Amino acid sequence: MIDLVLVLIALIWLGYSSYCDIKTREVPDWISYSLIIIALAFYLVKSLILKDSSFIIQSLFGLLMFFLLGNLMYYTRQWGGGDVKLLSALGSLFPVYPKELLNYLNPNLNISFLLILIMNLIIFGALYSIIFSFYLIIKNKVKINFKINKIYLSITIIILLVSLFVNNLILKLFILLFALLIFVYPLIKNYVRLIEKNIMIKKIPVNKLTEGDWIIKNIYFRGKLIYNKNNPGITISDIKLLKKYKIRNVLIKEGMPFIPSFLISLIVSLIFGNLLMI
Repeated sequence: MIDLVLVLIALIWLGYSSYCDIKTREVPDWISYSLIIIALAFYLVKSLILKDSSFIIQSLFGLLMFFLLGNLMYYTRQWGGGDVKLLSALGSLFPVYPKELLNYLNPNLNISFLLILIMNLIIFGALYSIIFSFYLIIKNKVKINFKINKIYLSITIIILLVSLFVNNLILKLFILLFALLIFVYPLIKNYVRLIEKNIMIKKIPVNKLTEGDWIIKNIYFRGKLIYNKNNPGITISDIKLLKKYKIRNVLIKEGMPFIPSFLISLIVSLIFGNLLMI
């Protein structure tokens, strides 16, 4: 029964954080920190009662692995700080599949549940990003003009011709998939640039900056660099410094509200497990 309570808490917290992310593009820190505390307390008590330290070790391992993954996304400027904290919380909550759910569900658990969560997050994160970006394009009435890159098209045709001489079905499928990726890469790249240029880049007052915002231009004061655009995200001390030098407005790149994909991925993982095997 305790496992089910943990799942329910995770779903409620993720549901509320998804609402906050969509509404304000921010996720309150208390959501992530409280989930981590709840997870560690739960697995620590479980380890003490059952005299088995593996439960708390697994939770700490999940926390560490998802924290490292989240920071990789953060320092490559794909995610904000709130995403990293919430992903870390998920790792601590679900290092393994909740056993009590197996009384009601029959998911495919042929690999580590942490890996299942990551794989499903990649799948549904990509689908969610595509759908949400189309919503933004329609909402902002942005015109899309896709141009075929002749170089990439030529490479694609060559790869397709090579596939005609391959008899192994699996190898041929991989070659065709590679050809597809080569063809769509410049289209996706231009699509992302179009969204960033017309929708995601905004000028805002410094007093509306929040921790983790992405500044896209270097900021100078009397010729002195006071903020480097290559920083992964602005900090509280950076914001104070900008206010100190009376910088009025800055250009930021607004990220997509990505937390809803966390919620979707968790639900799918709990119900179905490894989607790729299904």
